[in-house]
Amino acid sequence: MATIKDVAELAGVSIATVSRVVKGNGNVSPKTAAKVTSAIKQLNYHPNALARQLKHQCTNNIIIIIPDISNTFFHEILHGIEETAERNDMHILIADMHNKTSIEEYYLRALMQKEVDGIISFSANVAQQLLKQAANDFPLVIACQYLDNIDIPSITIDNVAAAKEICNHLIASGKKNIAHLTALPNFLLYQDRLDGYTASLRENGLDFRAGLIRYCSPNIKSGYEQTLSLLDSGIYFDSIFAAGDTMAIGAIRALKERGISIPDECAVAGFDDIEMSSLIDPPLTTIRQPKYQIGCDAMNMLISLIRGSHIAKRNIVAEHQLVIRQSSCSVN
Repeated sequence: MATIKDVAELAGVSIATVSRVVKGNGNVSPKTAAKVTSAIKQLNYHPNALARQLKHQCTNNIIIIIPDISNTFFHEILHGIEETAERNDMHILIADMHNKTSIEEYYLRALMQKEVDGIISFSANVAQQLLKQAANDFPLVIACQYLDNIDIPSITIDNVAAAKEICNHLIASGKKNIAHLTALPNFLLYQDRLDGYTASLRENGLDFRAGLIRYCSPNIKSGYEQTLSLLDSGIYFDSIFAAGDTMAIGAIRALKERGISIPDECAVAGFDDIEMSSLIDPPLTTIRQPKYQIGCDAMNMLISLIRGSHIAKRNIVAEHQLVIRQSSCSVN
């Protein structure tokens, strides 16, 4: 990250001159001010980014970046984060991205300007250079995702293996034409679940049919609409694997409206085991993640980074569990 010294050297002026230009005071000629301003732009220098000078000052504030706070999947994870933070005298600020990467970028820059002590992000979709820049010098943990080519502490489950396991269950139950509802693969976890779906088809000798893949927002309404679209397409399917429980719940509603028996005519499986999954009719087969523990572990990792402690394991893969309920087969 560029410093005020870097700007001064590029502009050929003193640090004091740069400071005067940035603050908008002092007697600086227009020509000199223009050179300083040009250097600031070239180096992408942020005048408030005094992180190195303020490195040992603490705000006790942590930002949690959530892609969409309305998704109840995150609630239990947040509970784990909050309880762990409270035990360590940390304060939690929740930032709802509304699935916009520009908001994630804004808060990463807040970390780099030392306005907060650290970030736990449930997203990793900004430019990788910015992520590298932030993680190189500042406490940053990625939860429920990971990045192959950037060494950032993370905690997630094996989404590929989990998706493959739930699809294998559908196939073992006699389903051979599995539709897949998923969100856009700019979120890595959805790409992993799509990869698990295709791997299961391939390993079980089933054909991949692109028409059975439907992209939607990870919510009930979109899952409902895309299932109706599938039904209206005339493409045959006997089961649906949704990459999130909310999408699966929408699918169940659409199927029931059309009078399709679940699971006999069409089985449904989801992912995440949100609270509503066990309460709908029929109860939803899904993948359970250890959400509360993920929250606790992510916060403990971040606290270790803030305190400069060694992290023995920087990339944690938590255990998942296949939960079989009546939406996919008869359960005694």
